[in-house]
Amino acid sequence: MKFIILGVPKSKQSFRYAVAGKFVRKYQPIEVEKEEGNIRSQIINQLPKDFQPFSGGIRISRCWFVFPPLKSWSKKKLEAAELLGGLFKTTAPDLADNLMKGLMDAMQGVVFINDSQICAIDNVKKIYGLKPLIEIELEPLS
Repeated sequence: MKFIILGVPKSKQSFRYAVAGKFVRKYQPIEVEKEEGNIRSQIINQLPKDFQPFSGGIRISRCWFVFPPLKSWSKKKLEAAELLGGLFKTTAPDLADNLMKGLMDAMQGVVFINDSQICAIDNVKKIYGLKPLIEIELEPLS
């Protein structure tokens, strides 16, 4: 099963805390909730009719986070990115902590019941490319 989520990948921030008198409330910034909803709705639109979330083990065979090229890039560097299918991105956000967490949380309850079902992750990249998106392929384990 393959999904393509259009748009610039965004990291999931940690919960924030607000103190009101004696009470501490934990919350997610509204931008984080909107991004998760955007990913979820794009995935739902790509699911087959009558799809039921996977209940067993899952292998992610490909997960690419593609960021737009920097405005400072030369034409030559843009051409190289196109020719190679992307250039590695070595700056923030963190791949495992922030990018994967937001994507997995958005897929939870839609593609699989819980992200604890993910047993294997292969071919994960954070790259620059000409079209920003997230591309993920996953399959149930037998």
